[in-house]
Amino acid sequence: MDQSIRIRPSRWTCLWGLPFALIGGGLFAYTLFHGLTHITDSLTQIVVPGSKELSLQQGRYSVFLEEQSVVDGKVYSTTQSVGGLTCRVNSVQNDSSIAIKNAGTSTSYNLEGRSGHSVLEFSIQQSGQYLFACGYEKNVKGPEVVVAVGSGVSERIFQTVIASLASLFGGFGGVVIVVLIVELKRNRAKKLLWQSGQTRL
Repeated sequence: MDQSIRIRPSRWTCLWGLPFALIGGGLFAYTLFHGLTHITDSLTQIVVPGSKELSLQQGRYSVFLEEQSVVDGKVYSTTQSVGGLTCRVNSVQNDSSIAIKNAGTSTSYNLEGRSGHSVLEFSIQQSGQYLFACGYEKNVKGPEVVVAVGSGVSERIFQTVIASLASLFGGFGGVVIVVLIVELKRNRAKKLLWQSGQTRL
């Protein structure tokens, strides 16, 4: 009498982990694409030399020089030197000057035909209206360029990367769990068969 018996569950059961891989991969792609395409949403573009009144909340702000940009349908491409270009921030309420300095950390972006890198930063202690202006020093001529002012860009880049990686590893982690459960049950079944003296396949 043939006492051979197949081990259950079959290794084909591991295919139950496939949906986890597909969901994880899909969430990874969506999170990365959605996050990166909205990184610059909080930035206000300003063509300089020029100025713009901004409504700023308390916090730290970065100023980005955009090498490639589009403002009101006009394309800007910064290839010339912007040496001598200085920027300032003043409170509209009392005309007090806000300290502005070189960026402490380097942050850059390049997406959808728009690229820039951080050059300056400043902090706002009291929410309100502020005049941001940039211009060349006296007797210095330079190109018309675009700067972008905003906060949280580096944080959004970091959060996007972490969230997308978490989705990816979460999905494949689900696959690993399914495989481990299947192998655990198979090993348990093998042990029972061995104890009963039945042949394994």
